[in-house]
Amino acid sequence: MAGQGQQQLQHRIAVVEDDEELREGILVPLLRDAGFHVVGLPSALALYRTMIGDRFDAVMLDVGLPDERGTAIARHLRELLPELAIVMLSGYGSAMDRQRGLEAGADAYLVKPVEPTMLVNTIHAVLRSRLAVPTPTAGSSGWSLDESGWRIHAPDGVPVQLTLAEQQIMKLLAATPGVAVSREALIARLVGNVHDFDPHRLEMLVFRLRRKCLRETGTALPLQTVRGVGYVLAW
Repeated sequence: MAGQGQQQLQHRIAVVEDDEELREGILVPLLRDAGFHVVGLPSALALYRTMIGDRFDAVMLDVGLPDERGTAIARHLRELLPELAIVMLSGYGSAMDRQRGLEAGADAYLVKPVEPTMLVNTIHAVLRSRLAVPTPTAGSSGWSLDESGWRIHAPDGVPVQLTLAEQQIMKLLAATPGVAVSREALIARLVGNVHDFDPHRLEMLVFRLRRKCLRETGTALPLQTVRGVGYVLAW
């Protein structure tokens, strides 16, 4: 009975990847070992057919599928299922490729090859973002993030427009207010390959966001540093 209860709590993930060796030999076993219920699928058509009778909490998409681009799939899924967590895992690693993926609706864009720990941590992070708090709202501090994720509002209602990088960080932090989010999870939200990203750039991004909010609203954003861990949105 205990085993059945644990089974029901597993998040269900569809891995859409046409490289069978990568899909069935690496990705599916890796995610199953991490505690997910995983279904491996070779194409967009297989995904759509499976989703007629099955439910998923997250979908991992390759971009270069044989029958439909991953970005087109992400856009379609995001319109139909706003709460679905979408992670793109692709061999295309340019800044423009990543931007296209995020604009299509992906929560995170990772570049092959990716470290197993980073992949699992990223999936956990986007699941928290999508399932734990689907629509971030105002906290006791009076600050809020609007539904689009592109503006934060000060207690007096003054809006602050966010850049793409700032939006990605704020959406992840706002999904778990009061809970520290690791630097690694935040960096994974920003770039495909975490090793290509200088951690000091994250610190500078947070610094500029705080400064912008203070300059434009006259009120300090309650975004705090947790030493040795990352950041927490204390609203």
